[in-house]
Amino acid sequence: MSWTRSVAPDAAAGPLAEAYARVRARSGRVNAAWQSLGEDPKGLAALFDLVRTLTDDPAPLSKAQAEMIAIVVSATNGCGYMVAHHGPRLAAALGDEALARAVALDYREANIAARDRVLLDAAVALTCEPGERTEADVERVREYGFDDAAIVKATEIAALYNLIDRIISGLGVTLDADVPPWEFGSQR
Repeated sequence: MSWTRSVAPDAAAGPLAEAYARVRARSGRVNAAWQSLGEDPKGLAALFDLVRTLTDDPAPLSKAQAEMIAIVVSATNGCGYMVAHHGPRLAAALGDEALARAVALDYREANIAARDRVLLDAAVALTCEPGERTEADVERVREYGFDDAAIVKATEIAALYNLIDRIISGLGVTLDADVPPWEFGSQR
């Protein structure tokens, strides 16, 4: 499951059991990523709360835009775990699995709206070169009709998946056996 000790749901007690119950209530299961955080119940609960806060209702972004950011950031980071988990969510949000798979391979070649491509360009730039971001980056996204609230939400979601990807990669979390991998490109 991971390079560190994962805590199975049936072995959880106290605050960890409570955190797992919240995860299970929302997702129907406690996947390998959450189990890998079992040694830190407070951190797990805080991360779960952050994920839910930013992604349950990503307005003013659409669910599809939020999932595209998750996929593209995770693909850029080489995090197949998150691409595999969010690929089906993007397919559902788009109503088009082929398009979701095209976004995972290379959003620049996928048949998505120009404004979504610009939004994803910003997410990739933030992922690859955060220290090089300028006001011009924000202006570019504004030019495509995103207001400040949407830009803030997109930045928060991109940062969130950078955090999650690094946790999964840093702990060596392996893909759950019942989750098929998704092919993805580097997005750089």
